[in-house]
Amino acid sequence: MLKLTQEMKLTQKLDFRMIQSLKLLPLTIMQLSQRISEELEQNPMLQIDESVEQVQEPPKSLADESGQVTTSSTSESEHDGDFTEAEWLKYMDDGFDDSYKTFQEHDPNREEFEPVQTYTRTMSDYLLEQLGMVAENDYDREIGEFIIGSLTDDGFLELTDDEIAHDMDVPVEDVRRMVNIVQQFEPPGICARNLKESLIIQLKDKGLENTIARQIVENHFEDFTLKKHKEIMRALQISEDDLKNAIEVISMLTPKPGAVFTGTENTAIIPDIVVNKIDGEYVVMLNDRYVPHLTISPQYRQLLDKNSGTNQETRKYLVDRLNSARWFINSIEQRRSTILRVSTAIVERQKEFLEHGISHLKPMTLQDIAESIGVAISTVQRVTSGKYIQTPQGVFELRYFFTQRISSSDGSEDFSAKSVKEKLKQLIGKENPSKPLSDQKITYMLNEQGIAISRRAIAKYRDELQIPPARLRKQL
Repeated sequence: MLKLTQEMKLTQKLDFRMIQSLKLLPLTIMQLSQRISEELEQNPMLQIDESVEQVQEPPKSLADESGQVTTSSTSESEHDGDFTEAEWLKYMDDGFDDSYKTFQEHDPNREEFEPVQTYTRTMSDYLLEQLGMVAENDYDREIGEFIIGSLTDDGFLELTDDEIAHDMDVPVEDVRRMVNIVQQFEPPGICARNLKESLIIQLKDKGLENTIARQIVENHFEDFTLKKHKEIMRALQISEDDLKNAIEVISMLTPKPGAVFTGTENTAIIPDIVVNKIDGEYVVMLNDRYVPHLTISPQYRQLLDKNSGTNQETRKYLVDRLNSARWFINSIEQRRSTILRVSTAIVERQKEFLEHGISHLKPMTLQDIAESIGVAISTVQRVTSGKYIQTPQGVFELRYFFTQRISSSDGSEDFSAKSVKEKLKQLIGKENPSKPLSDQKITYMLNEQGIAISRRAIAKYRDELQIPPARLRKQL
């Protein structure tokens, strides 16, 4: 006998437009330009406003106390949801300016940002950099390096915890702990044992743990792969629309997390952020020259008028496209604001590096920046992924500034691993070729400078710098 029941339950859903906003954040300036071109083709309500000069706003200086970047419209912040048809009519009649601003400066003497030739990092390089930021000791680092070295080209870990523990002769609990740590690295889904586990990790990274998409992947993955949609709806007691939304979310995940690193060659890059010293202050600006100036087209205003004869279905479509265009513009502005806040916080902490170079690079973690500007660590990860910054010391990837902390011997100021490596290179560069410095001697000299570091760490850093030991550097 069929029985109808009523129940109340809370579910967490991430709106498609929120997902769109998150996907804009990690894009480089050139990727964003391409994404805007695609959106212009799909949404007739968006247009490039070529008749208006790009708005000049004061560049972001470290002297600013607020640390915030304002959006282009005050009224926008007061209305976060979709506009109704009546609200769009009033908004258009009031002469709206729904667009975003750039920080371009119209200076005829401005230096052009030439593309910089750079190498493409391998997946192992990228993961080892992240490991260096979180590994608390050499023991954890060695296990982490073994795990990373065991990944397939697609980013999956085919060895079991027991096999790794046996090969390294370490407790399986320590292996399991380090696998969990590596699985939190970028790109999301890395170091999973299979596709199902990778998708679950990616959903967790996006904050979608308590969703229908997570239930489908975790409990009905086989039915999902076989497209047994009716069985899934029946088991989860969900509607067809719920299933479609969940499938849309799952389709946005990456089936092979490591694939992004395969088949790549050396490429020319253009810095996304530029830092200049102006009147004694470091100023942070976005390199927005490749991003077109977007606005909402007003030519559809008359079609929304109730006396225009436009049917209800068409007016509904127009309002939907207008809201989509407005959300896309706001997402670009939010992206710009977040990137500026993150890069400004990084530059604020690395003033000595900007003045004196790598040997003065300060230790810094993703959490340091996240806490300083009040955002999640995952937000900082997305902002710093693949983006480059032009500084007085050269062009660097934003991730370059994050490095593990090495304590000082007197407990005062810590040192970054990169600055210690630079000091190591300088000491070896100045050594007497007939009497090269041993690792122990270098350790003693750095300890004299207040850097608490072991001989073993010196040997490790020397190997990473591809510098041979003292006996092989000796010259007659």
